[in-house]
Amino acid sequence: MLNDIRYALRTMRQNPGFALTAIVSIALGIGVNSTIFSLANGLLLRPLPVPNPSQVFSLRSRMPRVFSSGGLVGAGSFGDMSYRDYVDFRDKNQSFSGLVAYTPEQVGFAPNANAQPRLESGLLVSGNFFNVLGIEPKLGRGFTSEEDRVPGRDAVIVLGYEFWNREFGSSPAVLGKQIRLDGLDFNVIGVASEPFIFLQALRPAFFIPVMMGPRLRASNEDLLTNRERRTFAVKGRLKPGVSLEASNNEAQVLAKSLEESYPDTNHAIGAAVRTETQTRVDTFPFYPALLASLFFVVIAVLAIACANVANLMLGRGRARAREIAVRMAIGASRGRVVRHLLVESLLIALAGGTLGLLLTDFAVDALYNFEIPADMPIQFSFQIDQSVLWFTLVVSIASAMLFGLLPAIRSTKPDLVRTMKMGESDEQGKRFSGRNVLVVLQIAGSLLLLVAATQRYRSNADAIAANPGYRRDHRIIMRLDPTLVGYSRQQTEQFYKTLIDRSREIPGVKSAALSFFIPLSYNFHPVSVVPEGYKFAQGQETVLVPTTSVVDANYFETFGVPIVAGRGFLTTDRTDSPRVAVVNETFARRYLGENPVGKRFRLEGKDAAWMEVVGVAKQGKYYGILEPPMDFIYFPLSQNPEPRMTLIVESYGDPASLAAPLRGMVRSIDANVPIIGVRTMDNLFEQSGVRQLKITSDITGLAASIGLALALFGLYAVVAYQVSRKTREIGIRVAVGADQRRVMRMILRQAAMLSLTGIGVGLVLSLTSSLAFASAANPRAPFDPVALVLAPVGLMLTTLLAAAVPARRASRVDPMQALRQD
Repeated sequence: MLNDIRYALRTMRQNPGFALTAIVSIALGIGVNSTIFSLANGLLLRPLPVPNPSQVFSLRSRMPRVFSSGGLVGAGSFGDMSYRDYVDFRDKNQSFSGLVAYTPEQVGFAPNANAQPRLESGLLVSGNFFNVLGIEPKLGRGFTSEEDRVPGRDAVIVLGYEFWNREFGSSPAVLGKQIRLDGLDFNVIGVASEPFIFLQALRPAFFIPVMMGPRLRASNEDLLTNRERRTFAVKGRLKPGVSLEASNNEAQVLAKSLEESYPDTNHAIGAAVRTETQTRVDTFPFYPALLASLFFVVIAVLAIACANVANLMLGRGRARAREIAVRMAIGASRGRVVRHLLVESLLIALAGGTLGLLLTDFAVDALYNFEIPADMPIQFSFQIDQSVLWFTLVVSIASAMLFGLLPAIRSTKPDLVRTMKMGESDEQGKRFSGRNVLVVLQIAGSLLLLVAATQRYRSNADAIAANPGYRRDHRIIMRLDPTLVGYSRQQTEQFYKTLIDRSREIPGVKSAALSFFIPLSYNFHPVSVVPEGYKFAQGQETVLVPTTSVVDANYFETFGVPIVAGRGFLTTDRTDSPRVAVVNETFARRYLGENPVGKRFRLEGKDAAWMEVVGVAKQGKYYGILEPPMDFIYFPLSQNPEPRMTLIVESYGDPASLAAPLRGMVRSIDANVPIIGVRTMDNLFEQSGVRQLKITSDITGLAASIGLALALFGLYAVVAYQVSRKTREIGIRVAVGADQRRVMRMILRQAAMLSLTGIGVGLVLSLTSSLAFASAANPRAPFDPVALVLAPVGLMLTTLLAAAVPARRASRVDPMQALRQD
């Protein structure tokens, strides 16, 4: 084997142009695949950063449809737990050595007494959080069991690593200090280790015992007691010898027991033990489909790259035919020669894989710290870890077999006498030789990528340009929560009333309104409702509305949401008047039928009051600009007070110019109230909607560009090779009177036949793949006429341009020199 490696390296040094071209080609294919795998690894596959992560599983509530704490509506049936349910499972289960619970929390943090508090996001955790997960804090200690007993008693805190680094300069002296959160003093007892930045895509600034939750804010008063408040993620370590199936069976039995004991809150609520990857899919259900579509694209690039290198090796094999024939004639077995050629292929693939990793590292750096805008920032850290290295190695070896095996076998076929006489195998007379077939496949794959990229770009452009159901121009938003600094319900209501009045007094403000939910902000609030008279499917008792909003009477006008039937909210819709709501067009069509205004629904629960639908609002885009039509309900703020609201301001001029006056206005009301965020709606739309679409468009477009470049190079190489083999024939044609144009037409006609064949195959593949991936996210697939016409025409023109260079060279052949060949 060492001799084979040395011989292969010497051979590659003798032909550096071939080696470099092959390495770069395969590096591009491997690089894009390793990049997408690093995304999949960061989003779904990477284990938790804890000791023995394979022992850690999630305990999830099981319902027909649920909302997850990750901020997205799950298409599956798994969600978070209430704290009371967690306690019952923790105390009664026999499968786990320990169970922990945690839930996101946000607080107002001020670095000093004179500074205005700002929002920081962290976790409320059970007292055994660090012990069960097996994480030793970087400094100090974690929580004790005593600190997990009495609500509101133990104001201790463990700082997040990044927060400690940013706010305290990584100083060990922070231990024992007090910091103020939401008006409460917390004693710093530890600093978390750095790996926690990867926990469920959250980067918590702090960890606080869950027992302190009710004391932080009034809205948390039932956090520890309400079984319907399912906001806690639960994880645990299985005991040695306990299987996933056994733990799952026990969880179902315990859930059934809770349902029998608490039928009002736990009816039809099951439980399931889920792996970490399954939990992430539950939380972000659209990731698998997104990653599958991206893998489809980059695998096509790798296939084109392998075909390109295989074509190069076939050509080189013919050039080395005499050498190979001599080696076999003097006793080298065919297997030995094949092994040597495969070793050469493997070295090329490994070098390409190494270069591909450098490309992946560059791409990962560009995507590092990608953040989804939300109150609780969701950040993904992509990195090249051991899994990515193994993936790259496996892909490199597989690529070597793909592009190296066929040329090795073809180059060693036992026709020694003829090969030694002619110096190479004679395939040039075959219309569909191996090299031609590979070029056809490259062109087909390139067209597949070009059609996909064109469809993706046009679909995204349509979605961006479409009316989202609200106005985003001349709008600026500011999110606030007075309860973060201890406001009562009455004080909060008065704060927002003053806020609206003062906002309208600022020069340049046209109107102002309040809303709990802002589209594309990931601040979801799902509810289960019972539409009056609706016929449910068997086993279904409620309808889950993925998210809702609480808005004031000025919202629809200020935010530009048209009311298509009925009315919006009025100042007369008060707590002492009949309960009302506004639904969107999709909810009205699905559940209320004709004439929805005047019909009723109620929230889940036997004692819930009926609400009259007084208006229907235009359909909007709530989660993402490619989403399908979804249900949405608006409730009046006057009847449903919320502590955390968003101020929406419509401006006459540039909305960004109002940021400073709005901040000053809040400080004038109460300088202690933290401002969660100030941004224009155009900025939110760009960062939360357009930016993510552009990433997928850019990846698909880059893949298509790489595939096209490789295909064009492959076509150029084949045409140039054919010209070199037909030099004598071309010389004879010129000698007997053929002009340059006729020679060029002959060569270009051969290239056009290859291109047209590849385009035909590519169109079939494009239609098939478009049908397979057709969805609301790509409404132009599968029959986008522009993509199906523009891509083939563009590809045909570029392939002819690629063939024009060797064709022009052929037309200038000197007949005398050509006739002297051979």
